[in-house]
Amino acid sequence: MRDRLAALLDTVLEGNAFQRARIGEARALGELPLTTKDDLLADQTAHPPFGTNLTFPLDRYTHLHQTSGSTGRTLRVLDTAQDWAWWRRRLGLVLRAAGIGPGDRVALAHSFGPYVQFWASYEGAQEAGAMVIPLGGMDSVQRLETMHEYGATALLCTPSYAIHLARVVAEQGLEAVLGSVARVVCTGEPGASLPAVRDRIEAAWGARCFDHAGSTEAGSFAYPCAADGGIHLCEDDFACEVLDPATGAPVAEGGAGELVVTALERTGFPAIRYRTGDMVARSATRCSAGHDGMWLPHGILGRVDDMVVIRGMNVFPSAIEDVLRRSPGAGEFAITFYNDPHAMDEVKVEVELTQAREAREIQARLRQTLGLRVRIVPVKPGILPSYTGKARRVHDLRPPARPGT
Repeated sequence: MRDRLAALLDTVLEGNAFQRARIGEARALGELPLTTKDDLLADQTAHPPFGTNLTFPLDRYTHLHQTSGSTGRTLRVLDTAQDWAWWRRRLGLVLRAAGIGPGDRVALAHSFGPYVQFWASYEGAQEAGAMVIPLGGMDSVQRLETMHEYGATALLCTPSYAIHLARVVAEQGLEAVLGSVARVVCTGEPGASLPAVRDRIEAAWGARCFDHAGSTEAGSFAYPCAADGGIHLCEDDFACEVLDPATGAPVAEGGAGELVVTALERTGFPAIRYRTGDMVARSATRCSAGHDGMWLPHGILGRVDDMVVIRGMNVFPSAIEDVLRRSPGAGEFAITFYNDPHAMDEVKVEVELTQAREAREIQARLRQTLGLRVRIVPVKPGILPSYTGKARRVHDLRPPARPGT
């Protein structure tokens, strides 16, 4: 890894003004500065439209994508032909790890647009030798009908959308589509490594559910563990660190921290000690199959920014979702953090339930799991919005903390 890092830095520092100014004379991994998405956004604001994190002249770049801009600002990411070929290999590895290969027909339930998920998955399916069934520009019923017509054997989407599509299958009487799909491969949000979410997807589709992870900025950095679930970090192509998000200190095996990655083969728009914003818990043991790469049995726990402190307890929305998905009658949900009139932090969960009495059972399980009392508000099915892409189910209505508190 040391030699590959040195080779990456030699290439990058020759022409990349952004990295050259930040790195200076540092060469060891732990000496290099951490990079955040905000750093890259600030650079593009100062040097529009693409910023200075570019190693080569602009005419070397062949692919342009952007982040989803959930914070209101989109980051533009460029790739050279060589780096895009690397993307293709990485997604091919992901799909092969899920058992997808020649003879499979892979349905991509991602929308067309400037976002990388569709395009990288499209390339990756071809790299694995599978046929691609693109479903962009269709509504859910059209997608399901197309999957049935073409005999799709695998589905790629977010875990939220896999659950939503299964609900549409039941509502529209489209159960025939379930006959051919053997694998559901999820990404884009935490969920597919949560036992309750994975179990629900597998029960609804009669198929294996796999997880993987990556980002537009850094690339595809994790592949599914077919043996024991969760994901493995791709340490053949990434220098991976799990750091305390507050102090930057390494986290011991078995502990939780923020995933920081350095893409060793991506030179055009380099990701060097990039803070992914993803919280993970590294396992102290190897999976039963002995796969390469650090094993994250719980996948992505959540976003660093999503973790909230409620009455002294750390709470991830994904932990709440894991409890909700254990209730067969639970549908869509929304989580709200707020202050009551006495300035106590509270949690409210609105959840679609077919049987209102399930609310009390969910509340008891949440109290046991989180150590907190959570207010459950049952609503009728169909009231809350469904999501075809990354879900936006969390609302924090608490006032910002005052300095010194």
